[in-house]
Amino acid sequence: MRGQAFTLGELARQVGGVAVGDADVQVGAVRPFDEAGPGDLTLAADPKYLARLAETRASAVIVPPGTEAPGRNLLRAPNPRLAFAQVLQIIHVPPYTPAGVNPLAVIGPGTVLGRDLSIHPGVVVGCDGRIGDRVTLHPGVVIGDGVAIGEDTVIYPNVSIYNRVTIGRRVIIHSGTVIGADGFGFIFDGGRHVKVPQVGTVEIQDDVEVGANCAVDRATLGATVIGRGTKLDNFVQVGHNSVIGEHSLLVAQVGLSGSTRVGRGVVMAGQSATNQHVSIGDGAVIGGQAGVTKSVKPGAAVAGTPAMDLRQWKRLQVLAARLPELYERLRAIEARLEERMKDEG
Repeated sequence: MRGQAFTLGELARQVGGVAVGDADVQVGAVRPFDEAGPGDLTLAADPKYLARLAETRASAVIVPPGTEAPGRNLLRAPNPRLAFAQVLQIIHVPPYTPAGVNPLAVIGPGTVLGRDLSIHPGVVVGCDGRIGDRVTLHPGVVIGDGVAIGEDTVIYPNVSIYNRVTIGRRVIIHSGTVIGADGFGFIFDGGRHVKVPQVGTVEIQDDVEVGANCAVDRATLGATVIGRGTKLDNFVQVGHNSVIGEHSLLVAQVGLSGSTRVGRGVVMAGQSATNQHVSIGDGAVIGGQAGVTKSVKPGAAVAGTPAMDLRQWKRLQVLAARLPELYERLRAIEARLEERMKDEG
C-alpha cells in the first residue's frame, strides 16, 4: 500500500533526524528491507542489515547516527526504530476524518455526544453516558449505561463495554474485547456457589491499548484500573480489582487473578500468570509461562513456576537437561557399589 509521498528531507525534519544524500528524493511507502524498491523507505537498525546496505533497492534507509554508506540516501535518526514508527504514521495512516453518527446507530437518552464523531451502523450506546470528541465506534460496538469515553478513542467492531466503565483519551480497544464483565467471585455455601455481586467498575486511563479478545473484569468494590500508557496484547485476562501501573506491557495470554497489583513499567511475557493478591514491583520482568505465586520485588527478573530469580531458573534448566546423563551415571555408580559389596561379602 502506497501512501502520500514526502521528500526525505521533509521526513527527516518531522522525526528529528538528518537526511544524508539526496534530500529531495520522493518516498511514498515504507517496506521491509528485502522487498523495498524505488520510492520506498526501509529500516536498517541492527548490524545484520547495516552490513547489507549496498543490497537494498530502497530509495532511502533509516539508520543509526554515524552510519556511512556512500551513494545511498540515508535518514540518520537517534532512535531508528522510533523514527520508523513515526514515518509509518506520517505516510500510511491518513488523518482522521469524521464519518458522523450513522442513522442505524442507537444512542440512549441522556448520553452526551462530542464533536466530529464516527459512530458506525449497528453501534448501541446506552443512557446517560458521555462520548468525547473525535471518538470512533466501529460496527457492532455495544456500550452500556453511564459509560464515559474520552477524546480520540477508537473502539473496533464487536467490543462490549458494560455499565459505568470509564475510558480515557486516545485509547484503542480491538475487536472482541469485553470491558467490565463481572469479576469471578463466588462463596461456597454447602452444595452451591453463591455469587458475590460485582458492583465496582473499570477505569482505563489515557493512551492505553487493549488487544483483541481481552477481558477486563469489573471490581467487586472500587475499580479495576489499567494505568496510563499501558499496552495489553491479545487474549489478556485482567481479574477483578487488579491495578496495572503506567506504561506496562502484558503480552498474549497473560492472566491476572483478582486483586493483583502490577507496578509501573512492568513487562509480563506471554502466558505468564499470577495468584490472587500478589504484587509485582515497578520495572519487573516476568518470563513467558511464569507462574507468579508470591510478590515480586521492583526491578526483579523472574521465570518458571513457581516464579524464581531468572538466573536461578536458567541454572536449573541446565541441570534439568543433564538429568538423563546424571541418572545413568548414578545407576553405574550403584551397580559398582553392589558388585563391591558382593565381593567383600
